[in-house]
Amino acid sequence: MTKRPLWCLFACTAVATAIAGMIALAAACGGDGDQAKARIAFVSDRDDNKDIYVMNSNGSHTVQLTDNPGADDTPSWSRDGRRIAFSSHRDNNWDVYVMDGNGSDVQRLTDDDAVDVVPSWSPDGSEIAFQSNRTGTFQIYVMNSDGTALRQLTNAPGDNWSPNWSPDGSRITFYSNRDGNFEVYAMDADGGGQLNLTNNPGSDAIPAWSPDGTLVAFESKRDGNSEIYVMNADGSSQVRLTNDPAMDGSPAWSPDGSRIAFSSDREGNWQLFVMSTDGTNVTALTRDPASHWSPAWSPGK
Repeated sequence: MTKRPLWCLFACTAVATAIAGMIALAAACGGDGDQAKARIAFVSDRDDNKDIYVMNSNGSHTVQLTDNPGADDTPSWSRDGRRIAFSSHRDNNWDVYVMDGNGSDVQRLTDDDAVDVVPSWSPDGSEIAFQSNRTGTFQIYVMNSDGTALRQLTNAPGDNWSPNWSPDGSRITFYSNRDGNFEVYAMDADGGGQLNLTNNPGSDAIPAWSPDGTLVAFESKRDGNSEIYVMNADGSSQVRLTNDPAMDGSPAWSPDGSRIAFSSDREGNWQLFVMSTDGTNVTALTRDPASHWSPAWSPGK
């Protein structure tokens, strides 16, 4: 957020800055603070540090939510659009935090010497899944949304990354190199029924459920370059959506299922783009000298 001058010396400037900040945030939230308008949270190093920002779904009205010397990363919206879980290194260790959708009321949920990152909210908002290497390799864990009742869901050889809840809360996708190369897997919300969905010699990663739960988007290097693919929820009908010499990754579905946001270095540095779900109509959302990653749509329209 914008740093305000000391009120005792620059009262008028502080008031003006505060008003400008509130106007910008209101615009990013839909003008009247209505949570119904979809927004995109993302990570950027535009201020020489990885912080979390939010913008309208067309790329307008960018507002900085975190401003901490430690890196902040991988934002995930609660299903009601009021809270954001994220990873942060602000206390000299990677842990999971939550904050309000305007960047206020930051709370630390995990406090472990291990690396706890990449949170994902359950659809009902009661739980948060994340990955941690507290047992030596990265495994998937779940906890209550207040940080209590920690449970380990995976216990497989290798690393397990990037949990993502299905819209009905019954399944969690993730990717793992337990079979030698990274593949996309799905499991029951309690960790049972773990299945390899992609079964491809290329590296498959970062799965994201469609809002109706019928499709999973993911990134893959199976054709020699990182591109965005989509498949049915059971792993069938895997289709390539992007085809660019640059690297495309981190897909995120719009709430209505009509678009997919993603990050790409096709313009030199990492920027955010959006496309139709068949891979057409690619449009840049960000275009500045900084890099941008990890798009995450809020609920809304």
